[in-house]
Amino acid sequence: MLISKTVFQKFSASHFWFPKLFEMSKTWFRIALINFFIAACFGVILRYAFVEELSWLKFKNFLHGHSHVAMLGWVYLGIYALFIHSFLPAEKQESRFYHSLFVLTEVSVIGMLIAFPLQGYGGFSITFSTLHMLLSYLFVHRFWKDIKGMQGPSIRFAKAAIVFLLLSTIALWAMPPIMINGYTNRAIYYMSIQFYLHFQFNGWFTFAVLALFFHLLKSKNIEVPQQPTNAFFWILSISTFFTYALALAWAEPLPAIFATNSLGVILQLIAMGYFFYMVKMTHQELHHQLGGWGFRLIKLAFALFALKVIMQAAVVIPAIATVAYTIRNFVIGFIHLVLLGVISQFLLGYASLSGQLNLENRIAKTGLILLLAGFFSSELILFLQGTMFWGAMGFMPYYYELLFGTSLLMPIGVGLQIIGQKE
Repeated sequence: MLISKTVFQKFSASHFWFPKLFEMSKTWFRIALINFFIAACFGVILRYAFVEELSWLKFKNFLHGHSHVAMLGWVYLGIYALFIHSFLPAEKQESRFYHSLFVLTEVSVIGMLIAFPLQGYGGFSITFSTLHMLLSYLFVHRFWKDIKGMQGPSIRFAKAAIVFLLLSTIALWAMPPIMINGYTNRAIYYMSIQFYLHFQFNGWFTFAVLALFFHLLKSKNIEVPQQPTNAFFWILSISTFFTYALALAWAEPLPAIFATNSLGVILQLIAMGYFFYMVKMTHQELHHQLGGWGFRLIKLAFALFALKVIMQAAVVIPAIATVAYTIRNFVIGFIHLVLLGVISQFLLGYASLSGQLNLENRIAKTGLILLLAGFFSSELILFLQGTMFWGAMGFMPYYYELLFGTSLLMPIGVGLQIIGQKE
């Protein structure tokens, strides 16, 4: 399988060395932010391809590169850096294991960045994506071992997050036999992809964000009531399994599948009720202790999380569910709502509050404002155009040009945040 223990130890003992503890975690997060910038640049190229023909561009290959760098280079490594900084004591953060594992994981991201645009799913891209997955198993094994004996809501959510990470990769192991047997145009292929994406977005990413949020409360000595916290955890966990049914509905639009999804979104609404009860209980103390752009971004992330849950609740109605997964603008808009809105804004906000990212100087603030402007305006255009398709009203004027222009703000914004990271 694997990277042999001997090879890994030799790499760990090499002369490649990051700055010391606090600087190290900053460096890791900033490397993840560079990956975010690259993924955003890819996104702009993909949207420009609808404005002017790019004869050299293999669209689907570039799309794979964009999505893999965004998810595995930005979000995964951003969570990696913040988890180790937040949950582990200093002596474990300084471990050569985590240094070397980060470097190897970033190498796998760079490999995917190069391989996917050139060949799509091929020998090199599959090798690097498989390497990333195997390295994530090493991270899960070591991190779980290092948090053994720790208690509290943040640890419970962190453990659930990495269980969902492992669960999502089952779909990746299913892909080789599916592709070898020529099933790439059949329902099982798309169901496997949706299984991976669902448990990444709604499991690993979402529960990781909540783990960091509860750790933030703990670090500020803000107490949360135990009973609603437990109820929130278990109801949200169960709902995550049921809401996968929506991904199945496009292939098998059976009443039982719609009913299963409906149960999932109802449970999700109940879970959010518990969550906002807890937030209300701690809101005054949070405002008292936190501030600045970091806190604003966390509030924005959870407001968008609530919007995401409300949108999912709307698909209880089968007719709306059918529209939700058949109009591509809605699908892309929803994915970006979660990845760019909920997950990315929380990670940026938390990194700012924990000292991993400087969002308070003029350059970084300008970059953040441009990123938010690009995100909100592109979401508005995507959902407005989707609604027009739904109403059989055709294309809005200059749709692709508007989408390209607003999308261009995002890599500029992230780039300015990177430039703004000065001591």
